[in-house]
Amino acid sequence: MTPVIAEDYWEPYINSPRMDSDHLSPDRLRSSDLNELLQPDFMEIKRFGISPMQAIGAVFKDETVLSGMDELNKEAWRAVAKFNNLPPPDDDHMELAMGMLPERAIQQTFQWTDDWGETKRWSAELSEAYARMLPEANFTATPGAVDWLTALNQYQVPCVVCSSVARAQVVTMLEKAGLSNMFQEIVAADDGCETQEQAYLLASLKLKRPPMKCVVFADEPKEVSIAHDATAKAIAVVSKNSGNGGLRRDFSHADLRVGGLDELRISQLKEIADREPEENWMVPELQPEPFWGPGD
Repeated sequence: MTPVIAEDYWEPYINSPRMDSDHLSPDRLRSSDLNELLQPDFMEIKRFGISPMQAIGAVFKDETVLSGMDELNKEAWRAVAKFNNLPPPDDDHMELAMGMLPERAIQQTFQWTDDWGETKRWSAELSEAYARMLPEANFTATPGAVDWLTALNQYQVPCVVCSSVARAQVVTMLEKAGLSNMFQEIVAADDGCETQEQAYLLASLKLKRPPMKCVVFADEPKEVSIAHDATAKAIAVVSKNSGNGGLRRDFSHADLRVGGLDELRISQLKEIADREPEENWMVPELQPEPFWGPGD
């Protein structure tokens, strides 16, 4: 049995007299507010006492459960460059662009133009190229993803996947990978998140779990730090490919490091989720915090 998630995830904000319910958007989310607003009520406390795993929220970055996204992103960027006679970005620059709004990648990472009109046009072309290539792209579940997500669903742990592409595209990718019924919620470009922290906080809100009771599954050191900034816990899924634009990745600040989802146990998730947030969570800075994107 999979957990049921409230359809109107803004309900805690709408019902709070301290919140401005007329201006609800991801940039208004604060972890301190969510940790207060999403505390379980009397009936939920009773339910979580019987089934403690239900109190936890599992937040997955898309690439921790989907294989095949990296190459599709690169091909879409190359198509935009070729169509507009722009210098094709190399792999290092495309690694840096991952997770950024396309407008920022165009202007700052690839340095193709400073003209906002051109930037928006090329950003739209990127979304079109992505959608055009998606039907032919192959996606598979990462090692252990199916078994781990199945276990979480059996324990009624609500799961959400966070992606930088449009919701319809995320649904297609999950279907191709055989994961379409594994997630109760999706955070996608359509939600309007500008940063990864906003995406993680919105994921918490959609799952109706306080950020401090959420565990983020990430594959980049910066994402671990961002999860901690949101008062969530973070499990680093460290693949064999440990490069990041030629930089050595340091996951020492993660709550747990694993080589794949197939190494995880339910007892580990509960132990990590029950920890108190640490005040000294730190991460070596490899690059500025990326914006969340691309848009629809």
